[in-house]
Amino acid sequence: MSNEEWELFRVFPDLNAAEALRLQLEYHSVPTRMESKALEVGLESQFCVYVSKALAHRARWVVAQLPVTDAELEFMATGKLPGEGK
Repeated sequence: MSNEEWELFRVFPDLNAAEALRLQLEYHSVPTRMESKALEVGLESQFCVYVSKALAHRARWVVAQLPVTDAELEFMATGKLPGEGK
């Protein structure tokens, strides 16, 4: 697929979260591509998950169907990100 056929779907601060989403989308037959981008001289990175433009609607549907994780529930309840002090 050419670059025009891909749509940026989500951006993550860590590789594991990006890879988890990418694998979930691939499992549901949504072609994906992932790129990492350094923000400041390699100190921080972003991991971008791209999906086929033709199946972006399916990717949104798949994500809407995914169950809420314990970490997401905790964040909604407390407003604190995982790993933040109490």
